Amino acid sequence: MFETTLKPNFRKLTDYFTDLTEAKINEIEASDGVPVILEYMNEDDYYRVSDGLKSLLNKYSIDGHWDEILYLLLQKNEQMRVRYDAYWRNYEDDLTSREVAKFLLAYKTSNPRHDFHLSAKTMTGNLTIKDSAISRWIAELIYQNIEDQKFPFHLFGEKIIFNLLGEDFTSNPIISMERLQATANLKPQKPTKKIKKLYVELCLYLQVYLINRTERTAPANVLLTDAQANLFFEVLELLGYLDRDKVESEPKDYIHAMFRNNIN
Repeated sequence: MFETTLKPNFRKLTDYFTDLTEAKINEIEASDGVPVILEYMNEDDYYRVSDGLKSLLNKYSIDGHWDEILYLLLQKNEQMRVRYDAYWRNYEDDLTSREVAKFLLAYKTSNPRHDFHLSAKTMTGNLTIKDSAISRWIAELIYQNIEDQKFPFHLFGEKIIFNLLGEDFTSNPIISMERLQATANLKPQKPTKKIKKLYVELCLYLQVYLINRTERTAPANVLLTDAQANLFFEVLELLGYLDRDKVESEPKDYIHAMFRNNIN
């Protein structure tokens, strides 16, 4: 988390803050600036992004708009990161749920008359509890504690409750075999599509300013210019979302394709 103060010209930001009165703008101009609280950046991140953006805008000959574009970028990125993190957390929680469910399903469907062992893989080799009674006791403890919701949520993820117990878990906290099997068979999809939609949303947000306030405009029938596409790629790279070494196409082509595929 980091807090700073910026002094954007809000007269240039009326497309975004439509309810600003002349009196309020005058008040802002007479102040030392507006506070910006960043939950998703520390001080080093902020200066890396702000200094990097200054260089980028100079490269694209729109350096006179640094204060405004930086303010817009930081605010939009904060909003975006809430959903960005939620998408990945939801995916990772499903992976954890599936992994735990597979273990519990193996325990619940094992033949009580057969051996049931628990193993742990370490740097020095594998360790195994060969006593079936002890292994089953440990597995039952895990099963019962999940059913009773007595487990560290930060390790298992909150979604395991809904995956294994269902929406009515408060009134009927029982893991059914049907839910156990369904969770064990989950096929979580990486949130790539949703993430790219977020990237496009950020770009479109900044594009309004570029078109209305800078020379990096675009004809009415053009969705995105090459110059804008290159700039957006570098902005997303600056924020840590893209890595040109992992992108096979040209940056502008990557952004053009991302726009075409992710604008409804």
